[in-house]
Amino acid sequence: MLTSLFTGLAPAEAPPSTLAHISEWLGIMGLCVFSFFALLGIAGANLGLGLMIIALFLSPEAWPRLLRQPLFRVCLLVIGYIALRTVWPPAESAGDPQTQGDQAMDWAWLFLFFVPAWWLSRAPNRWVLSLSLMFSGFALGIVASLDAAALSGLQEGVRSGFHFGKPIIFGFDCAVAILALLVLVFWLLRPGLAVTRTRQGIMIGLAILAMLFFTEGLIVSQSRGVWLSLVVALPATLLVLGLCSAQGQRYTRQHLAVMTGILALSSLVLLLNWNTITQRIQYERQELGVVVSEGLEEAPLSSSTYRLHLWKFGLAKWLEKPVLGWGPGTTLAMIDAENDIALKNPDGTTSYDHLHNAYLEVLFQLGLTGFALITVVCALLVWLVIQGYRKQCLSRYLLTFLLGNFVLIAVYSLTDFRHLHWNWRFYWLIIAGIAFACSLTENRSAANRT
Repeated sequence: MLTSLFTGLAPAEAPPSTLAHISEWLGIMGLCVFSFFALLGIAGANLGLGLMIIALFLSPEAWPRLLRQPLFRVCLLVIGYIALRTVWPPAESAGDPQTQGDQAMDWAWLFLFFVPAWWLSRAPNRWVLSLSLMFSGFALGIVASLDAAALSGLQEGVRSGFHFGKPIIFGFDCAVAILALLVLVFWLLRPGLAVTRTRQGIMIGLAILAMLFFTEGLIVSQSRGVWLSLVVALPATLLVLGLCSAQGQRYTRQHLAVMTGILALSSLVLLLNWNTITQRIQYERQELGVVVSEGLEEAPLSSSTYRLHLWKFGLAKWLEKPVLGWGPGTTLAMIDAENDIALKNPDGTTSYDHLHNAYLEVLFQLGLTGFALITVVCALLVWLVIQGYRKQCLSRYLLTFLLGNFVLIAVYSLTDFRHLHWNWRFYWLIIAGIAFACSLTENRSAANRT
């Protein structure tokens, strides 16, 4: 593990010139800074991303290779389409130009994952370094937020997002950390691991303790949509691990013993937080029962019924402009123009600024055209990951982690839309960057079989 961290620092090939040498080290420095601050703070993450972009422009090798990649060209096409929909909005749009421009930039950033992808591809197993830094920064942010007021609130069952402020994004990133640690445990259990049994046991124990730490964070977030996402993603992760195991290396007694221990400890954490979990799940059962029996208009307003009203509004408005949508940054203005109490926050003074459904939000703002382009990007990412595994450019453990993330995102996107927030956006740039890097490292397949 430590070997993978250190080998990720140096480029796999000696830079051919002084400019290339400067570019390589500037790029790895930017990647390290960006990864550490991706889930910690926006200023540091922006600094790291800026360094990577500068280094990419200085790299004499990057652009010729990137231009040969179909995914890179589709990303540029999506960014171009977003720009077009921003400068050429529909005449009926009530969106504020400043808001539209800002949100268009947020959309465009999502498709710059080729920047970290290039620097992730420059050395074997550099993704290990990037993920380790990302989760270290995330854990540091949580610990730094644990002051007396936060601890008092946790004891009283108050929902928290810690240093993020947004509980939903915080819960989502805790779910990602749980997936990563689960895969790490299986990596530590693999045959041929060159460590003693004592050291192996210590590392597995530390991974399980970290998993319980993030599980507690997931519960504290009280994000039901994230809970549902993880319930779907965990079995999918275990299934992929089992299907991708080499012959004779399927689940062993050791695997089952460790999994039993994880389940027992996780059950204990769930039991200790049972009141919080059940109250959160049952909170709106009565309101949803009214929706089923009497209809949406008769149901009291709650978290779930607000979402249903937003989905109904978003679908109706999208059908008015199905091909091109209403343009980036128009959701809040159009919801506000309705002046409907069912589309306002519980305080009744401000309107919701998104539709609480990523698929519907894409259709609403970018239309079928944007939805189709983004679908192509996502499909290419999945295809590159699967092809990378078939060509032995990445291990089954990385394959499992990436596919688990894609499942988590797919389910999470049904009930929320936080994808343009800095902490979700930076997470995505790393995950999508790792997936894209698979197609840039085919000539170093042997080095990535960890």
